[in-house]
Amino acid sequence: MGIISEQIDRLEPAMLQFGEALGGSPDSVKDLPFSEEADKDGMPEALYVRHDQAMIHNLTVALLNGHHVGLISSYGTGKTALREIVRRDLGEHPEFVIGYLDNAHETTPRGLYATVIRAALDADYDLDADEYRQLREGVPWVTDEAKAAVRDLAEQVEADDRTLSLVVDEIEDFPTELLPVLQTVADAGVRLFLMGTPAGQDRLEEARDTLDSRIRYHEGIKPFDHEDVAEYAARSLTYFRGEEFNGQGPSPFTEDAIEVIHERTDGNPRDVRLECADTLAKAAIAWHQNEHDVEDFQIDRRLVTSTVTS
Repeated sequence: MGIISEQIDRLEPAMLQFGEALGGSPDSVKDLPFSEEADKDGMPEALYVRHDQAMIHNLTVALLNGHHVGLISSYGTGKTALREIVRRDLGEHPEFVIGYLDNAHETTPRGLYATVIRAALDADYDLDADEYRQLREGVPWVTDEAKAAVRDLAEQVEADDRTLSLVVDEIEDFPTELLPVLQTVADAGVRLFLMGTPAGQDRLEEARDTLDSRIRYHEGIKPFDHEDVAEYAARSLTYFRGEEFNGQGPSPFTEDAIEVIHERTDGNPRDVRLECADTLAKAAIAWHQNEHDVEDFQIDRRLVTSTVTS
């Protein structure tokens, strides 16, 4: 057996046993706290971005006012988590009909139109089949007809005092040649919610020069402070145990452990998650080797900064 295989066979049982001792029922290490990526359906909604209330307020006001919205922030700061929150919150809000463009770099003009059309169809709006030569799964097959259908549906949605919106993540990967298509969608009455890294800001600026309404965008999601890291750890652990979060402390993390995690990550949410996941693995081995009572076991600064788990 290879070295890595031996490590897996030794570490995985210890981590799962530690998870059970913490009050969860993990079937694999992917079920442990801090293992979830932000785009998983079961992610606790408030783990990453609730702390930046100013950003959420600004975006909400822009959405309510019917503006095109742009959010520019670095990797790991919570954009993907925000996208999932938008997907859940606005997707259930009666005033909004939301389409989500996944894998923008692989999108064709018809595919972009189809994303908007399917969002409206899923919200029980209809196209008159007699006005289109061919529909496939409700979407016009001819690109020019798909473009016309976007305008038709946007007008239907607006007539109901609702907003038809398109969410585009990773705008930095959005093909430049498709920006005119995005412009067409915006001209048809669809409101855009664009998200990306600073590398995508040039694309946002290029789009903003041609869009019928000026994009209102927010630059940056602020990092976690010390208290945010503590709350993130606590929320992750209570979620893992299937409990509601009611302000519990980040047990078994000590205050000095939270402090050093914050120092090592500069509060970047993705780095915080990875640091907590690594620390939990080290804690599992320490707990397993010494047979501690989990009620008395603490994850302290020494454990966070340790490099050896065996």
